[in-house]
Amino acid sequence: MNILVVDDSATMRMIVVKSLRQAGFEAATVIEASGAKEALQKIAAGGIDIVLSDVNMPEISGIELIKVIKAKLPDLPVVMITTESSPEMKKTMKDAGANGIITKPFPADELKKILGPLVKK
Repeated sequence: MNILVVDDSATMRMIVVKSLRQAGFEAATVIEASGAKEALQKIAAGGIDIVLSDVNMPEISGIELIKVIKAKLPDLPVVMITTESSPEMKKTMKDAGANGIITKPFPADELKKILGPLVKK
């Protein structure tokens, strides 16, 4: 399984990768992207099974990233990892196509709970 982690913060990407390992995804290949443009290039290359993306990023927001992904690959699961926890923002993310939302900071168990149903058996 290939998991794409998209965040403009290298520290946050490192935290997410560590949390994925702690959540039991040791066998997954984790691919990192520092922004939406890089993420779209990696998705276009193929082989991505799940996308974990920040919402607030320069150039292209996570919301816009979801919309582009879902327009091209509607079955590719996208989970948002964000500090945005208002009901309005959660609705915006869901309406854009997010398959799950994880609010920072989060325990590894939260990743496991959200990603578990999205993992192809």
